[in-house]
This record gives sequence, C-alpha cells and structure tokens, in this order.
Amino acid sequence: MTSKTPLNILHLEDNPIDAELVKETLAFGGINCVVNHVDNHEDFIFALEETEYDLILADFSLPSFDGLTALKLVKERGIKAPFIFISAVLGEDLAIETLKSGATDYVIKSRLERLVPSVERALREKEERLQRQKLEREIVELEQEIKELDVAYQEVAKRVRGFLKMALPS
Repeated sequence: MTSKTPLNILHLEDNPIDAELVKETLAFGGINCVVNHVDNHEDFIFALEETEYDLILADFSLPSFDGLTALKLVKERGIKAPFIFISAVLGEDLAIETLKSGATDYVIKSRLERLVPSVERALREKEERLQRQKLEREIVELEQEIKELDVAYQEVAKRVRGFLKMALPS
C-alpha cells in the first residue's frame, strides 16, 4: 500500500527496539508513513493535541500507562483514527476487551507479519466508513430536495387547477 502522501502514525511504545521494529515492518510492507513514537502518557496527550493522525498504534502495557487508557483518551477526544494494539502479551480475553472498547485490531509482537495487513484493513475500513457517511449525508440532502420539490409541485398544481377553473373570456 503505497501512497504519495505518507500516513501520519502515532505509536505508543516504551521499548525503542520494538518501536524501530514496527517502523521497519511498516516500511518493508510498503506502508508509506511517518511514525511519531512516544513512550509515556504526557507525550501521548501532547501528540494527540498537536497533530491529526491517520492511525494509532499502541502497546498494551507500559510502565506508567496502558493501552486501554490511551484508547479511552482517543475516544473521549472524538478522534476517528483506527487504533491497533501491538503487544507481546495479549491473551484472548484481553484481545476481546480491546475490540469491545473500540480498538480496530490487535497484533501480537511475535507475529508482526500481521501488522501490514491489519493496517491496510483498518485504513480500508476507515475509508469505507467515511464514504458511507458521505453517501448518507447526500441521501438526507436529496430527500430534503425531494420534499422541497414536492411542495413546489403542489403549489404549481394548485395554481394550474385554479387557472383551468377560471371562465375563459368569449
């Protein structure tokens, strides 16, 4: 998945080696991106406030912060970017909890080959959601136009009926 404009990705990860590995995995997989790596709560908040991101990646467990709290902060701010957990330890129960909480997906660090397909799917779903929202707005606008045209038609029909009832001069 290559694009002219690089994706802007926020990556919350406390291990610099894992952060670099994720960045290399994305590049090797053809994801054209700029990754902003942060490793704590304060920097994460600052990054969210300063920049609009296309995608957010987060470790589940950090020393002073956790991924579920990060996801909650993203949701509270109304940020619509896909959110993918990347974690070494994420059992099935926690994985389900992350998805129920609004995460787009999760990838186990030992299976990083899943990262690029997960990112591609998340971005595709985001684009489809935006397209669906646009079409829904257009439908509402068209329905409003139909109502307005119906009112105008009724008024014209009333005038035509009135005109036809008038006695024509002889």
